[in-house]
Amino acid sequence: MKTSESISEIAKGLNEVRKNIKQPEKSANNPFFKSKYVMLEGVVDAIDKALPKGFAYTQEVTSDGNQISVSTILLHESGQYIQFDPLNVPVTKNDAQAFGSAETYARRYTLSAVFGVTSDVDDDGNSATKSAPKETPHKRRMTPKKSSKPMASQADKDTLKDKIAALSKEMAMNPKPLTVASMKNAKVASWKDMTKDDLSAMDHELTTELMQFRQKNEKKDSNKSTDESTDELWDSLKV
Repeated sequence: MKTSESISEIAKGLNEVRKNIKQPEKSANNPFFKSKYVMLEGVVDAIDKALPKGFAYTQEVTSDGNQISVSTILLHESGQYIQFDPLNVPVTKNDAQAFGSAETYARRYTLSAVFGVTSDVDDDGNSATKSAPKETPHKRRMTPKKSSKPMASQADKDTLKDKIAALSKEMAMNPKPLTVASMKNAKVASWKDMTKDDLSAMDHELTTELMQFRQKNEKKDSNKSTDESTDELWDSLKV
């Protein structure tokens, strides 16, 4: 995650969004999991209606081989910004429809995570990420394992570990209590059985924790500067 030197205005903006946002209706059907989810247009509409003045966002989409990466960037008219680490979605079917499906999924998923939109339960990107080839008639057909929610991959967990390590270093604390606290606040019961929803919730909690930490430090620095200025004033008056 990359940020401007200060993110105080963006933190205020995100706080306003979380207060004002109205969760969109899950109106799209996912036949693969027999569940409903919010389409990208619904997520964008809910966020746009809750954005305060001077606050904006954009998304950067890149591709590398059979992979789509989407990074969300928060912007404020003051020049402050936060660029979140990209979400990487594999695309095993080499056609435009599969790449488009992966991009839409990644954009919707990252926006939902950043702004706290409850757009799941689903795996509407399964058409882009499904990799199992059709079995030949001579092979024994296996019964697929049923799952109600997409599970976080080991790569997802490793990325989250790296983020926890970076945040704990900046906050000068042990990564274990930071991990435990974020899991508790995000209501994640098990690291081993973590779903993508759990991963998204933890990422949001960690980002919020970092923002609050930086705001406190900025406030301390501001108070320190004020105290020094007051002392200099009294010295000049020789009281």
